[in-house]
Amino acid sequence: MHLKRTLIKKLIGEGKTYKEVQKIIGCSAKMISNALKWRAKPERRGRKRKTTIKMDRRITRMAKAQPMISSRMIKDSLELPVSTVTVRRRLCEANLFSRIPRKVPLLKKRHVQKRLQFAKEHVNWPKEKWRNILWTDERMLPMIPKTPSPPSNMEVETIFVFGGLFSF
Repeated sequence: MHLKRTLIKKLIGEGKTYKEVQKIIGCSAKMISNALKWRAKPERRGRKRKTTIKMDRRITRMAKAQPMISSRMIKDSLELPVSTVTVRRRLCEANLFSRIPRKVPLLKKRHVQKRLQFAKEHVNWPKEKWRNILWTDERMLPMIPKTPSPPSNMEVETIFVFGGLFSF
């Protein structure tokens, strides 16, 4: 059918009449008329999206700016006419999945003093020695026992621990 349609359009474009095209292809005048009117329609399946591209961008931008914000807070602050599940779907489409923040022990004054002392003692170490050090950002050390917790964006009392050199 597609080949006949393109052939009909080509022959009419060359200036042939309906009668001449009918004889060449062996079809009715109505088929020629339909072939000339035919337009490819985009394939659409399923329900129409409730959010626009602009809404999707706003949702994504807000989630990136505030990583600990919940889908309900995004929905309420942007005054979106969709459910929180739809907001979560849009975040997943943007590769922003729900994560639970890692629980790490809060640093006490003693920990800070020990880290500072270590940094001052090893400030003049050569690079070769530093390559043998396992940094805390390279591997999770089991300081806190694993406890099951629900996947949500709840704020948890945590501190970001990043091992590295201090220079004074």
